[in-house]
Amino acid sequence: MKRRKFLKCSVASALFNGVNQGFSNSLISPADLDKYGGWKGKKFKATGFFRAEKDERWWLVTPEGNAFISLGINHFMPYLFQQKYNNSAWQNLLGVKKGKGQEFNEALRNWFLKTCKDFGFNTVGCHNAVNLINDPTPTMAYMHPIKFIDVPHWKTEVPDESFLDVFSTGFEHRCDKLARKFALPLKDDPYLLGYSMTDCTLFTHEDCRERTDVIGGRRRKSRIGFVQRLRNLPDSAAGKQVYVQLMQKLYRENIQDFNQVYQTSFVSFTELAKAQNWRMHIHLHNGFEVRDNIEFLKLVVDKYYEVAKNSIHKYDPNHMFVGDKLNANTDSIDSVLPVTSKYTDIIFYQMYARYEVQKAGLDRWVSLVDKPIINGDSAYTMVTEHMPRPYGPVADNLEERAQWTDEFFVNSFARKNFVGWHYCGLIDATNQNPHKKMRQHSGLMTDFGKPYPILQEIMKKRSQQMYSIALKGR
Repeated sequence: MKRRKFLKCSVASALFNGVNQGFSNSLISPADLDKYGGWKGKKFKATGFFRAEKDERWWLVTPEGNAFISLGINHFMPYLFQQKYNNSAWQNLLGVKKGKGQEFNEALRNWFLKTCKDFGFNTVGCHNAVNLINDPTPTMAYMHPIKFIDVPHWKTEVPDESFLDVFSTGFEHRCDKLARKFALPLKDDPYLLGYSMTDCTLFTHEDCRERTDVIGGRRRKSRIGFVQRLRNLPDSAAGKQVYVQLMQKLYRENIQDFNQVYQTSFVSFTELAKAQNWRMHIHLHNGFEVRDNIEFLKLVVDKYYEVAKNSIHKYDPNHMFVGDKLNANTDSIDSVLPVTSKYTDIIFYQMYARYEVQKAGLDRWVSLVDKPIINGDSAYTMVTEHMPRPYGPVADNLEERAQWTDEFFVNSFARKNFVGWHYCGLIDATNQNPHKKMRQHSGLMTDFGKPYPILQEIMKKRSQQMYSIALKGR
């Protein structure tokens, strides 16, 4: 056996044997859980809704007042089951005659709920067909997204106009309208875990910059971003006015100092306010411009979160505000967390990396903000015949993928601030699906519904141990 393979197998063996010794006799049975999946062994005040509370470590709390850790699943979308190559197989598996329609949806929902029990999931994450899962009524804790701003990291094309002027009255009206539409009907729903917003919002220059590829796919052009868009608007725009006011403050009302930094020739800050499209590119070598942009971005994010949260709580004061799923694979979360955490009940992030890589970020964030943390979307993947470009850390084989999954589960839930992991995703999304030609996702089972036994065993067992892991954690 080659030395590298020997070491890898030795590490895997030590991992499985070592962590099992600590928790093998600490399984939680269904009788120990309330109907939400909360552990009856640790009690808090019951409020009728999910919330967060710190008691030696952070916990989520069920409506009945029991400790709750959120083990969620993402990407349950009907279209994944209705492709030409796999739809007939799902008809047979579900025992239905048609590959779409009410009968198919009902059977698919029932299969999904049963599958969640088989794997140990107790939460429906923010990337799911919630309307289908909750029809006719919710039976699992779930997150509900409200996309006040639609600038996610995964879209290849994001129009400049999508970077909204969050300081405008138009944005306030937009948020009010969306909150009334989505939050008002859910205000009394005990199964609602909380409201999320956009999937890895494009905040920083690193978020928005040009990529040579998208996980092996075609080139992705750079996006304009909030700072570039707002500072180039006319003086009638509220965002432009805030930008100019900030520049006046940073440069102490001295337009000549501003001109020297930006190599411009404005005679006054009033003229800067009137200037449109005056600086469409960011000069990263210019340290003062980088500083100015960061300071303005903080104001943008602060206003965005203030308006969004107030809009939701106007119609629903009962549930947690989670905010955007912040991108930890760029500098985004480190840049905006001090601002977003002023408004959110949870640090909600996404990071595709092994635990040893995520640990550095988790250590940084808890040193800045004492709040519970959920990784809202991540997993480990591998290359197969129909997944040549899978998203996420690529393992050599299924055994290594299982090892990394177990490693992250045990180490993350042992952290005193960590209260949830929402797994990506349920079934394989292969390149046989036209929507996945350029990028694929590995699931816990094949796209024909056959589970990967080793992954199912790990998720099921760890879900039964996660409250013990949390109690024995550090």
